[in-house]
Amino acid sequence: MAALVLPVLVLGLLALALRQPRAVLLLALFVAGWGGLDVDVGLRLTGYQLAMAPLCLAVALRLAWPGFAARGLAIGPLFVALLLYSVVVSAFQIGFLPAVTIDNSALRGPVARAIIQILLFLFVLAPVVLVPLLMRGPADARRLLRVWFGSMITLAVIGWVQLALWYGTGTNPLPVGAVNGWLGGSADYNRQGIFVFEGLGLFRMNSLAGEPRSLGTLMAISMVAIQGLALAQREVPGRRWFALWLFFLVTALFTYSTSAVALWLIGTAGLLPAMLLTGVRVQRSLPALTGVVLAVSLLVGGAVVAATAAGIPIIEIVSERTIDRLEASGAVEDFDLAISDWLLANPDRLWLGAGLGNAHLFATPYLDPVFAGYAEGQVFQAKTLGLRLVSEIGIIGFSLFLAFYLSRVLAAGWARREPQLAPLLPLSMVLLLLAMANSALLNELVLVAGVLVLVAGMRPQPAPAVAAIA
Repeated sequence: MAALVLPVLVLGLLALALRQPRAVLLLALFVAGWGGLDVDVGLRLTGYQLAMAPLCLAVALRLAWPGFAARGLAIGPLFVALLLYSVVVSAFQIGFLPAVTIDNSALRGPVARAIIQILLFLFVLAPVVLVPLLMRGPADARRLLRVWFGSMITLAVIGWVQLALWYGTGTNPLPVGAVNGWLGGSADYNRQGIFVFEGLGLFRMNSLAGEPRSLGTLMAISMVAIQGLALAQREVPGRRWFALWLFFLVTALFTYSTSAVALWLIGTAGLLPAMLLTGVRVQRSLPALTGVVLAVSLLVGGAVVAATAAGIPIIEIVSERTIDRLEASGAVEDFDLAISDWLLANPDRLWLGAGLGNAHLFATPYLDPVFAGYAEGQVFQAKTLGLRLVSEIGIIGFSLFLAFYLSRVLAAGWARREPQLAPLLPLSMVLLLLAMANSALLNELVLVAGVLVLVAGMRPQPAPAVAAIA
């Protein structure tokens, strides 16, 4: 099925991208977090990648067309340095990769995957160029934000439909890997998000985000984004935003995701420091902020009391999914433990890393026996972006990445004086913090980097001095 559907889809998107590239960019943004919209054909392809690939080709063709002139972009030299360094370091290490057998796909073999990952890295960073190239002014920057929230609302609605049908019929209409299964992909299919607590079977919503934790993560950062907008803007539709925030909160709760709770706490704690660092003023008074906190506390407290009265051990469930899990397994996850142990045992690798996509080849012997049963002989990478970058392109590459991103935040700093654009600055800093803790947010981080480049290029130029007439 995939052999029939994918070529038609890609060719259709290529035709659209040649005529309306902005529409395809907005479509790619819309599905950026839809990790469940994927298929495994020996190489995992997501809906986001299938939209971005024809867009990149179409833009390259337009740039190569005689007479077409691209406007200058405020990307800065650090981006070019990051690309060149990562490609050269990774290409150099291809000849020294260990011979490790990886599942049954030739595309996942050490050499083939190393080459593919270099190309994929360039592809992942493409929005840094595409967003400012295809978008124009502040209205476009706001349009990107609306598309993002529209995507999150759609994901949440699909999740609630999934949960209603699941509890109503006893059959999960959207198990993890459903789309891949429908298209005849080769990876695992029909994995259910269920856990049992004291004999009570609880279904975990995942929608089309992939794993339940992925949906929870997206809901958490959407809540943080609303909080950032409310703090940095005076003229916002408060009731509407508050209702949307509550909708995302309840959706996140039904994913039973520990990482969602952690990311929301980190993001919330980072908002005010991020506003201080970026020079964006808080537009809400202390009484207003206190009122919102009290309102949320009363609503959540009322829900807990109602659930407990109905016989649902909500406090115990929350404790089991958060505190108890951290006490049992710690805050560091399976793949991160193996990769960290490998780096600690080989500190010389800290500077240059293993090359893009190669960390699993070296870290496999360091897998805990508990995790080796499902991870040995498979491709894996660090689940925190900071560790992933250090393990693949080393401290040097990680530093270049941070320097590029922060330089674009500084270049877009003029936007702190524009009420509609000011929230971008602290939210971009908070997203960087969250992405360092969760590599699944890389697409979103790069898209925001593209928006920062766009806004940096809008910086008003000072008026030319007028010579005085004697």
